[in-house]
Amino acid sequence: MPYRIRWEGHGVYRRFFGVITLAEFRAANKEMRTDVRYEGIRYIISDYLEAQPAPDITERDLKAYAELERVYFYSSPDTVHAIVATDPKAVTLARYYESLGVSPYCVADFTTVADARGWIASNPRLHWLRPPQSTTVAAGT
Repeated sequence: MPYRIRWEGHGVYRRFFGVITLAEFRAANKEMRTDVRYEGIRYIISDYLEAQPAPDITERDLKAYAELERVYFYSSPDTVHAIVATDPKAVTLARYYESLGVSPYCVADFTTVADARGWIASNPRLHWLRPPQSTTVAAGT
């Protein structure tokens, strides 16, 4: 398996190794999506620092994937996705994916995992900041 998935408190950290084929990319996403913890995540970190995309991964594949993810992600619209990569083709594909505007969540690319985690910590979605119901009621009275 050219990837490892680690579930964290409110998110998932995916680390990829070697040359990643389209089939392996799809398998990693399916494994993540079918886990019972997926619905409750607030972030995804996809670490490609030790990986390169195989020639069979194209921009067209990424567009199809983004459209499919929109269907799966309606259960967790507050999720953010940080892509960590330095390989030129991986960075190009990541930026293309970001530019599509099809993804149901915020996506950004970084060159280090630390920078990705910093962005996640500083970029909470509105749902994360909702006050408890009792605070809202008290403020309105």
